[in-house]
Amino acid sequence: MKPKIPAIRVKSDECAINVGQVVEDGEIIDQGTPHYIHKGEWVEILPVITVREVMQISKLQNAGGDASGLGENLTELCKELCRRVIAWNWTDLMGEPIDQPYNRPDILESLSSEELMWLMTATSGGDSADARKKGLKESESISSEMDLSQPASV
Repeated sequence: MKPKIPAIRVKSDECAINVGQVVEDGEIIDQGTPHYIHKGEWVEILPVITVREVMQISKLQNAGGDASGLGENLTELCKELCRRVIAWNWTDLMGEPIDQPYNRPDILESLSSEELMWLMTATSGGDSADARKKGLKESESISSEMDLSQPASV
């Protein structure tokens, strides 16, 4: 299916998973070692954002350390993002292709928190790598405040 507006292809080279990251009291004490697991890979996105997506991002940003409702907010965000992330050539941690994400929130829910935060940044409209890096730093802060590495209580 071809979208009604042109999709944008974004290189995923800067998407990193930090191994050994230490978070204390919602603050990153040690960044750990970044592993750029999607080097040479890309994501195609529709360059629009829905009101629902803005609302979910706002809820996540305003949650701070309050984890109540985190799982529901992330699920809703994945439902919105999967309508805009229309194709990719991403592989999993074992190098196997990941199913296409379009209309598949379950696929986005299976990603690491860092991958999801990177997708949020990449799809938020920052066209330059510098804008995406700046956004990634902000989302890392949000991620550490919410401690997304821990299972959400529902």
